[in-house]
Amino acid sequence: MLLEKRVAIVTGAASGIGKAIARVFAKEGSDLTIADVDIDRAKITAAEIEKETGRKTLALKVDVSKKSNADEMVKKTMEKFGKIDILVNNAGIYRPLPFFEFTEELWDMVIDVDLKGTFLCTHAAAKEMAKRHYGKIINISSVSAIRPHIGETAYGPAKAGMLALTRDNAFELGEYGIYVNAVLPGMTDTELTRASLLNEETEPIWADKTPLKKIAKPEDPANAALFLASYLSDHVTGEAIIVSGGEVMG
Repeated sequence: MLLEKRVAIVTGAASGIGKAIARVFAKEGSDLTIADVDIDRAKITAAEIEKETGRKTLALKVDVSKKSNADEMVKKTMEKFGKIDILVNNAGIYRPLPFFEFTEELWDMVIDVDLKGTFLCTHAAAKEMAKRHYGKIINISSVSAIRPHIGETAYGPAKAGMLALTRDNAFELGEYGIYVNAVLPGMTDTELTRASLLNEETEPIWADKTPLKKIAKPEDPANAALFLASYLSDHVTGEAIIVSGGEVMG
């Protein structure tokens, strides 16, 4: 197994891409902290993973935009598992609105969760990783970081900031044995996208944007995260893997 005897924290892991990452990691041998602002769903996901794989899990209510929550997440993970090998910064929110309808409050909300949250969780977890001179950090950004879309006034800049933070952290944390990389999913079929972007009419349009003529499943970016979390990527840092079915070539 690729992650045997590893311990991973996955934020935003109660559903969508985060849940898919947690499941893939567990199947490959990792014990997990399932962190999410929705603790009820986090507990359900944790129970499902334990039943499916037999791995140990810890479900925590975490608002990644708050330093105290990020610090407590790391503290409780250390208390239960004794180490942190992997951190996946997946927690994020999406608030699509035209520029002139966007508010300061919405801007702060998206930036705080998507970008500040990545910094806070990385800052807390990297301190423990550095003590053991090992760690893999994977930031789930988006193709919106490199390709603009209408209505992504804060989301695009937040995800671009995550990509810049990935590279800066990789440069600075490498001497501590910590790898930092990013995954940039394109359109992916999740509850989040179904609630805002995907329906029977729009799905064929999104699929047609890709050379593969299909929309990603959550397992597609999850498998990219697995590669970056495993020994297979032991000479890869500061990089971004685009999982868009070729969308960004258009």
